[in-house]
Amino acid sequence: MQQQDLDLIMGIGPIVQFSTEIKKQVRVGTVKQIKEVGELYTSGLKTLKYALVFTNKENPDADIEKWLEILNMILIEGITREELNDCIPELVEAAVERFLFGKQGTE
Repeated sequence: MQQQDLDLIMGIGPIVQFSTEIKKQVRVGTVKQIKEVGELYTSGLKTLKYALVFTNKENPDADIEKWLEILNMILIEGITREELNDCIPELVEAAVERFLFGKQGTE
């Protein structure tokens, strides 16, 4: 059995670059994980840039917390708020779309 097959069985996906200094390994999702992430993704989630600019006045961190929850579900090592602050939004969104819809990773 090849390493790629073993990684797939273990749920280990590609390493994705989020900024010049931040790389994270994405999971290969199970049906249950994809469904859970999909529910959050389709529950009115704003794009990351939109969430940063147009915050909810009653709970300004609500949308960012939703992004962190999704990222911590799809990334093997998870991600902190501080790390997210250093990420490029388009790369974060692409990683979530890759997890949900099978788009190719960067490595």
